[in-house]
Amino acid sequence: MQLDYILQAFTVFADGYGKAGSGEKCSLPKVKKKTEEHRGGGMLAPRRIALGYEAFDFEADLASFDPQVLALVGLYTGAKGVAFGVRGYLDGDRNAEHTAILQMRGEVIECDPGAWDAGKKAMLKFKTALDALKLTIDGSVIWDIDIEAGVYSVGGSDPYARVRAALGY
Repeated sequence: MQLDYILQAFTVFADGYGKAGSGEKCSLPKVKKKTEEHRGGGMLAPRRIALGYEAFDFEADLASFDPQVLALVGLYTGAKGVAFGVRGYLDGDRNAEHTAILQMRGEVIECDPGAWDAGKKAMLKFKTALDALKLTIDGSVIWDIDIEAGVYSVGGSDPYARVRAALGY
């Protein structure tokens, strides 16, 4: 068995600024289908119908009480939102090396400075609501989802093209 894609290091980016060294932990957005249960007349059991995706969130814990990130919690972020990102270095057996890049757009919906303790680092946790995400591993696009632009590509295919054509955009 070969082990690949083991995370060794990562950096968080907020509004175009890298937070190298201060990102302690981050939770990448879950890509989870939104489903509804349906059981019509004559069906033996209900089945789930996919109706898109659940909302996308990104969270990060910084080992720094970062004023640049704190300022991003403003109520108005502009039409295009704020850019966020995570870049990761992964390795594996047989000297495998991989790069993962997650680009996101959204807005900070929560800043949690936590408790302060004298002589200890002041942490900052922040949470974002996203409207776009693009995951690239070793140069190959895995997901490209942009809610506003109607972009939906998974594994290099664009299953949403038929929907865009039907809607006229």
